[in-house]
Amino acid sequence: MPDRPSTKDARREAAREKSRQMRELEARKKRRNRVLAISAGVVAVVLVIGVVALAVTRSGGSSDASATPPGVTADGGVEVGQANAPHTVTIFQDYQCPVCKQYEAAVGPWLDEQVQAGTVKLDYRPLNFLDERLRQDYSTRAANAAYCVAGAVPDGADFYAFNTAMYLEQPEEGAGGLTDSRLISIAQSAGADVGPCIADRPYEDYVQQKNDAAFDLTDASGTRTVGGTPTVLVDGQLLTGADGATVNAPSQDQLATALGVSA
Repeated sequence: MPDRPSTKDARREAAREKSRQMRELEARKKRRNRVLAISAGVVAVVLVIGVVALAVTRSGGSSDASATPPGVTADGGVEVGQANAPHTVTIFQDYQCPVCKQYEAAVGPWLDEQVQAGTVKLDYRPLNFLDERLRQDYSTRAANAAYCVAGAVPDGADFYAFNTAMYLEQPEEGAGGLTDSRLISIAQSAGADVGPCIADRPYEDYVQQKNDAAFDLTDASGTRTVGGTPTVLVDGQLLTGADGATVNAPSQDQLATALGVSA
């Protein structure tokens, strides 16, 4: 018969077994902690990706929901003309505004002559306030397209040509506006190949920001500068139409007087 283990041997064996169990327990804890750490890392990465994806979605393809278009002033102006021109004519406009169309037809060609002569620099400010009133998005889409074209001016795009064409093709107010494909065609005709920019609308938030900022402008007395469109400033000073004028914006004669040139 085999010898029976002594009490001392039994205690030694029990101690070894206990030690083995403790080591296994500790190993399991370490493995669990590693799994938890890895899981937490994955969750964090997923959250970051989700936030970035949301920003991209809101900005229409840009990772910055408040993307700033290239080629514009700090105030959101699109300038046409020589940078050192002695005078600046600022025009706040909404591409859905019928009165803006009338005003462009009345004074636009003459202003272009002043630009070509080096007398004037035009500062176009696209707004979108009519969207809220008309419950549509055309003013925003059109302003976004204008900013897309502005970014292509260094590559040969003609913003004045784009601006003029937008009013020549202005749809009936409240009819929903031109399609994106038509906006792309107008931009292409003005030398701007900016189809993806117009379709993705990366500057929607920027348009709204500059629209709100425009209606917050006040003069030295605290009077609101922009109350609608078109609103015209000459060298930063509001210039309104004559009493009884259909369009409350300066006529060609008034502009000429303010600029000190011949009408």
